[in-house]
Amino acid sequence: MKEKFENTQKCEFLLELGNNIICQRYFTVRNFNQKAIYSIDLHDTVKYIVDEIKRSLVLKTILFLDSSYRENSNDVANKGETFTITIKVGNRKILTTIFPSSVYPPKIRYTVDIRPQISYILRELTETLSSKKLTTHYQDYSLIVNK
Repeated sequence: MKEKFENTQKCEFLLELGNNIICQRYFTVRNFNQKAIYSIDLHDTVKYIVDEIKRSLVLKTILFLDSSYRENSNDVANKGETFTITIKVGNRKILTTIFPSSVYPPKIRYTVDIRPQISYILRELTETLSSKKLTTHYQDYSLIVNK
């Protein structure tokens, strides 16, 4: 017997460096909870994902500098590029997080590979977006905005 899912929503995870797409994945959230897009839980999930990506980049940087460190004072600034993570529900951007890329050497920031982590990332986002128990109030304020 097939289980029926009330509300299924198409979503997108997008990681960019400057205007270049590093990773773009579409995923489906079954039993999508509309309140999740206004929740602190979604913010915390994306913050955790960013922290994991940063940790991976730091480890790669340490290994790179340890094995082939050459001081290069001619390293051009990264032209204001930043890493950007965007979460979309349908065609609507619901969350965008930006973090610096200039703290990583060019060889590291231009060869980011999150493929080993992507299934975990999508699973965490799916669980958060379909969760029934969410934090939608902060102090005395409701985070849900009426459209």
